Amino acid sequence: MEKSFNERVAEARQAVSAISAEQAAALRAGSEDVVFIDPRPAAAIAASTGIIQGASNVTLGEIASGNLPPQLANRAARVIASCQADPMGAIAAHELQKRGFCRVSYLDGGTQAWLDAGLPTVGRQ
Repeated sequence: MEKSFNERVAEARQAVSAISAEQAAALRAGSEDVVFIDPRPAAAIAASTGIIQGASNVTLGEIASGNLPPQLANRAARVIASCQADPMGAIAAHELQKRGFCRVSYLDGGTQAWLDAGLPTVGRQ
């Protein structure tokens, strides 16, 4: 039987570590290359929080199919997944982990936490 969305979120949160908006911003500001992704559909991004500046929109479907953008060519890359609140970000990070990415996390509180920390997003309507 297929797992429910909530079961997938719970499993992902146990398997992948969360990172705060402040920690993620500090990594980005440091010397480490960090790839930010947002797995939401583009319309959902525009209708809510926008997307973290510099992040790539990589949907769960694209991750599941292995149709990944060039930014995700290196499975050793530091990847932070974020959605509006964090459940889809956690699932995206977990799916990447299952595909061999070893340095993935999800943004605790999602893009909303990023905004609450005073950090920029783009693409909001």
